[in-house]
Amino acid sequence: MKALLVFAVLILASLAYAQDKPAGKVHGYVFGDYYYVAGADTTASRGSGQYSATKKDFQGFQFRRVYLYYEHNLSEQFFAQFLLEGNNKVFDNLSQHSVFIKTAYLEWKDILPNQNLTIGLVPTPTWSWSFAEKTWNYRSIEKTIVDFRGLGSAVDMGISMRGKIDDAGMFGYVAMIGNGQGAKAENNKYKKFYGQLNAKPTKELLLEGYVDFEPNLGDKNKTTLKGFAAYQTKEFTIGAEVVQQTQAKVGVNGADIVPFGLALFAWAPIPGVEGLNAFGRFDYFDNNTKVSDAGYKENFFVAGLDYMPIKDVHIMPNIWVNTYSNKKSGGPTRDADVVGRLTFFYVYK
Repeated sequence: MKALLVFAVLILASLAYAQDKPAGKVHGYVFGDYYYVAGADTTASRGSGQYSATKKDFQGFQFRRVYLYYEHNLSEQFFAQFLLEGNNKVFDNLSQHSVFIKTAYLEWKDILPNQNLTIGLVPTPTWSWSFAEKTWNYRSIEKTIVDFRGLGSAVDMGISMRGKIDDAGMFGYVAMIGNGQGAKAENNKYKKFYGQLNAKPTKELLLEGYVDFEPNLGDKNKTTLKGFAAYQTKEFTIGAEVVQQTQAKVGVNGADIVPFGLALFAWAPIPGVEGLNAFGRFDYFDNNTKVSDAGYKENFFVAGLDYMPIKDVHIMPNIWVNTYSNKKSGGPTRDADVVGRLTFFYVYK
């Protein structure tokens, strides 16, 4: 009910301003699945994947994301965005779907030549303002590896600058200072610092480097390093993303915890078949490379087809698999999570 009320207010606001100011815009998208868990271990919680606590033979329908944007060009230089999100983890006390504020920011365009300043609840350069998620192109199937493994946040309350470094637009950057709490309220005096450099040396080649640093009490600092590269043409897209995070002094006896991950992906239109793509991805993840005889290494696979009867409607049968390999020789094995899905995704404008 609350979501419908907000939606109605946004529509009325857009119509009210349309006569004498640049019109606001309401748009969004939805994706979800029918899923069947064909394989799962008996362990209650098996990792960071979305099906890590789901039992074998479980099945159901679900929304995994519902986005509702309101955007307004206040002038040629000022732009505002407000975004509500609902997902498969956000429910009210009656177990009904609910929403929360995902972004709410003001952007001052060309505050300096080719540089934009943004303040509020802002997309971070971790993956939101990044080549990675856009180039992977299948967020409706799975998050990028940094998001999937919980090593960062899509948004943060703070201030950012982004823009082009050179006149040709080959090199760009994003710099940001935020609370480090994502969409949640700040709970300490420390701030998180983000930096990203990106390059497009050719039309097809995309490169990106990223770092963030989050200080904390007792030198329990957190540092993330990430690299991304992709080659994209009309015929195919391939890409790779690598990430390492150091969580200082938070392990047993004050040891560091150092997760590491690597993702490889590809997708392409199927020749001779209009409106049909194929996609696939493989991830390797170790949640703590400092420990060689405890815990599990995880391998993630997803592959499927993307049928588009029209541009903004996608029907995607896919297979989702996460395997576990015990780092301790002779340690207990863990069965893979194997999920068959029929994913739907549509965009409304």
